[in-house]
Amino acid sequence: MQDHPLRTQLPAGTLVRRLWSTDRDAVVTLFRGLDPDSRFDRFMGAVSEARAAAYASHAVAAKGLIFGAFTDGILRGVGELRPAGATAEAEIAFAVAPGHRGRGLGAALGARLAQAARNGGTRRLHLRCLPGNRGMRALAQRLGAELRSGGREVHAVLALSPPTLFSLWREGVEGLFDVAAAASAACSATWPIVPVV
Repeated sequence: MQDHPLRTQLPAGTLVRRLWSTDRDAVVTLFRGLDPDSRFDRFMGAVSEARAAAYASHAVAAKGLIFGAFTDGILRGVGELRPAGATAEAEIAFAVAPGHRGRGLGAALGARLAQAARNGGTRRLHLRCLPGNRGMRALAQRLGAELRSGGREVHAVLALSPPTLFSLWREGVEGLFDVAAAASAACSATWPIVPVV
């Protein structure tokens, strides 16, 4: 992976940030809104809406990190970073709402996941998808991963360079913005703005 983050032109009004426990309901809503084909691609098999929602209800609290892409304040995509069995290895997975694919959300989420993994000491990221999932294969290639086909799945491996002072600094600054944005969203949901008459 290059030392600089993947540059992505996001649609106006789009924010990518780390997700917290206060975002749980938004993650569940996103997974509930996935159509059957999207759920099939995400879970690499047929999964009901209820099962996808059950998975989503625990996703924010699960081991690892989860980032979200918000468009106009609504969660439209998530990227998950989960530890793999081996030391310095992790897996990534994505879910983007129908109607919001092909807009750079996955690439922006992937860049944040790769940066967090790299700075946390991960040396290789793994992404698995079905051969027919062209969008995920294209995203893996855009992130710089090497694709390997085998049996019923495609296995993409992204080698990460060691962290640098700049990559650590950048993640620290973005983390501060993430916390501020999450706190602002939580306050807005709790105390809606009332117009002054």
